[in-house]
Amino acid sequence: MNSFVGPFRLMIKEMSMTFYINATITFVLFIFFNLLGVFDVAKSGIFFLHGPLFIVFLLYPFINFKGYQYILSFGGTRKQFVFAFYLSSLIYGAISILLLNLFYYLSKIINANNTIEFFHLANIVNDSNLLMELWIDFTWLIFVFSLGIIAKTIWFNYGTLFTLSLATFLIIAVTIVALFAEISKILDVIFDNYMLFIVILFGLSFTFLLISYLLMRNAPLEKGNRVLIRQSTRTT
Repeated sequence: MNSFVGPFRLMIKEMSMTFYINATITFVLFIFFNLLGVFDVAKSGIFFLHGPLFIVFLLYPFINFKGYQYILSFGGTRKQFVFAFYLSSLIYGAISILLLNLFYYLSKIINANNTIEFFHLANIVNDSNLLMELWIDFTWLIFVFSLGIIAKTIWFNYGTLFTLSLATFLIIAVTIVALFAEISKILDVIFDNYMLFIVILFGLSFTFLLISYLLMRNAPLEKGNRVLIRQSTRTT
């Protein structure tokens, strides 16, 4: 597996079944929500179609990381794994966003005379257009994926104890900020400068993906072995 084609085809195959199942769930929700509106079961309400796809993209790194050892066992490299994983995720991410927005616009047409609404992540922006909606959705999706990949990468490289310790520290830090900071003012700043926030979000996503790549470039064969490898090299 010296070329990039083999690892890429493997990761596409690994991700395809999960994507099809997730797309089916989203389609079922699309039908269900619209039936509630058409038959006037829900007099009013706001529905959100993005949930299943976003949750699965957060979990993708944990679901499909087994491709790492498959690729290495067939002679592939760690870089090939990372690039194949990223590219396949970007492809399925773009397809997911197109699918979500198709369902969103169809729902708006179907329920034009009903009282229910469908929330879109671009609704915060005044006078949003299709390209802006696609960009905002894609940025959020990549951000969610980058959170999953950096969490999985840290866990794989440094093991459960280090990852849980880091997660505990982050939870404490977020709790302190939530308790002592004025959350309402922070939210006002985000909503008033939403497009700038989206750009920052995209930058964070790129940073997380870059850190994950740097960690995986010399990753161990087994989970948590990076610390053990360093200890063994120091003793020798």
